Amino acid sequence: MLMDGILNTHLKEIQKTADKRIQQIISELKVKSDLTEDMKNTNILYWVGTMNAIKNQAEEVIYKELIYV
Repeated sequence: MLMDGILNTHLKEIQKTADKRIQQIISELKVKSDLTEDMKNTNILYWVGTMNAIKNQAEEVIYKELIYV
């Protein structure tokens, strides 16, 4: 791919797909965990901790689906 000059295009496509899928997974996990924006104002530590956990879960799914194929 590098020799054909299509590596960068391929990597950009994978990055775009991964970013889109991560946002989708994060949205789904937020709904499942009943995490709301109001919690950000009332219990910031819980909200940040939960969001970090959700983001890590989403990234692990993407690594398994797209990266470590």
